[in-house]
Amino acid sequence: MIAASFADNYNGIVRAVRANPSLQRNVGTLSQEAAAGGQTKAGSVFNEGDVLRPKIGNVRVMAKPTDAGQVVTTLGRGEEMIFLGKEEDGFLQVESGKAAAG
Repeated sequence: MIAASFADNYNGIVRAVRANPSLQRNVGTLSQEAAAGGQTKAGSVFNEGDVLRPKIGNVRVMAKPTDAGQVVTTLGRGEEMIFLGKEEDGFLQVESGKAAAG
């Protein structure tokens, strides 16, 4: 009985969202969202000085904006870094308590 009630409630929510375009969100990559108008003056979805925290552990901070760049440090889940206002090829220039990169 509980599962059927849950399914009915869920389906009611889905119908309400589908019927109201203001409740819908076009989900895409950061690049797609930025191209759709979410960009700031720096060309990023973030503002210079924003505090960023990775949602996963072992986030590599690279010396240069390339996958082949030297790893400066690795950040754990929730460790803070500051966005320095520059984005290049999907890489953000950041500074953390461990290192600066970008």
